[in-house]
Amino acid sequence: MKHRPANLQNRRSFRQQIMHGFLGILLTGCTAAPVISPENMESIIQALEDSTAAKADNQVLVPPAVVAAALLPKISNEPDDTEPDFEPRFDISVKAAEAPRFFMSLVKGTDMNMVVHPDVSGQISLSLRDVTLTEILSTVRDIHGYSFRRQGNTYQVFPANMRTQVFSINYLDIVRNGNSRTSVSSGETSRSDSDSQSQVSGTTTPGGSNSGSGVSGSEVRTGSQSNFWKDLQDSLTLIVGSDDGRKVIVHSQSGVIVVHAMPEELLDVQDYLNTIEDVSHRLVVLEAKVIEVTLNDNFQAGINWNSLIELGGSKSIQLGRTGGEVNPAASALGGIFAINANLNDFSGMLELFKTQGDVQVLSSPRISTVNNQKAVIKVGQDEYFVTDFDTETELANGVGNQNVDVSLTPFFSGVALDVLPQIDANDNVILHIHPAISEVREMGKNIKISTNTDLTIPLALSTIRESDSVVRAKSGQVIVVGGLMKNATRFEESRTPGLGDIPFIGELFRNRREVATKSELVILLRPIVIHSDEQWKTQLQNNTERFGDIRTPENTSALKPSHTE
Repeated sequence: MKHRPANLQNRRSFRQQIMHGFLGILLTGCTAAPVISPENMESIIQALEDSTAAKADNQVLVPPAVVAAALLPKISNEPDDTEPDFEPRFDISVKAAEAPRFFMSLVKGTDMNMVVHPDVSGQISLSLRDVTLTEILSTVRDIHGYSFRRQGNTYQVFPANMRTQVFSINYLDIVRNGNSRTSVSSGETSRSDSDSQSQVSGTTTPGGSNSGSGVSGSEVRTGSQSNFWKDLQDSLTLIVGSDDGRKVIVHSQSGVIVVHAMPEELLDVQDYLNTIEDVSHRLVVLEAKVIEVTLNDNFQAGINWNSLIELGGSKSIQLGRTGGEVNPAASALGGIFAINANLNDFSGMLELFKTQGDVQVLSSPRISTVNNQKAVIKVGQDEYFVTDFDTETELANGVGNQNVDVSLTPFFSGVALDVLPQIDANDNVILHIHPAISEVREMGKNIKISTNTDLTIPLALSTIRESDSVVRAKSGQVIVVGGLMKNATRFEESRTPGLGDIPFIGELFRNRREVATKSELVILLRPIVIHSDEQWKTQLQNNTERFGDIRTPENTSALKPSHTE
């Protein structure tokens, strides 16, 4: 027979512990990372192989049917907490029956025992057909508030009074905050009148009493805050209330929750905690590829997605906005859309991109995260540039000395991707995606401080391609972020061997030309919702293969932003 225990059932706890233990393993990094030494590479691959082997050792071996039948013990006389299939069903109809007598009459003629608390009182009226003993007690509990508990062959019935029950839930005792910002501005003028600090674009610059005027622009700010235990305390207090001595105590460090409330309210708390734990522990693996396609002369307007559909076949690739809805209109103009791709690990997509230009994979990150928790991937380097300076003139013996106080700020150059997933019960994933590809170069700025003094300051010249959007896709579906174009110019020189190297005269045998290229940045993102240990084993095997492919230095490509003149 079924009942609701005092503590939450944690039958999924072993699987969840294994999942959380492998979160760090799935963060496999990117192809943009520096070359890994052979010693470290061997250690990483060995760790992945050991993890896969450990999971295989934990699998339960199923013996042959004949052996299993011989080894099965006889049916035990001790029933467990689950409802046996042979529990008899019967019809019952009572009207205004005294509660103690009603409960005691339920076990007459059966092998079950019944213990009724002395404070149980009241009258019960009901009419039920084809029900079991557990179903009767559950119905009476829901209507009249009498709680019950089963221990072996014995049922215990308690009065509809306040009780104290202990629950448990597994979650980290942390508070996380995430912020994402994308802005477009054509300029701003400001004046600073004090020495306080203000936060601008993630860097601290002087200016507490500022006055300014923005010319034009737009901005998108996205923030997320996760304070699980505070929200849980507030929710449980709302369910139980605080009248007549009701109390909720949440101990976040141990994951223990103590509730003092009525029996029906304790059931609501238990159902709520079961739902919360199931939803918050949903896990997704995010696979991404950041690709730059240098377009051929026939595709200077951008990647033609309709052409890719024709090459890949209508059954292999379908364009859609959300949830796999077919929508070819989202094609050649770029933007963000979803693809139903029956292709293996993006390889088919890469081959299709090669039909429209040269393909370079800038980064291939893979990371796992739980429901509604932001995942951030950042590959590149920070360089410091001057963002502010103050000059001060000191007079000594009639001679002025210039003192310059310089402020340096780090600027990131490389690939950054932050993703926030929300997973529903049907494996649909809503994603907030904010990719950014930035390249920072030094540009000298000459500033005249005084009549005889000039100061050259190394400023940052930043080139960035980024987007910020919210999309929806099913597990395994590929999300495409396209349309991020870039124009570049390079100089090519050709010469006649030997003659072109002669000083002065060699210029006659050299040819120089300026070549303009256009490239499009494409980001492929595929969420995979993990449910079983077998899926984790598959992911571990994929990671082992990925590390095996980059075992040698020649197969490892470091991210080197291309500089063009």
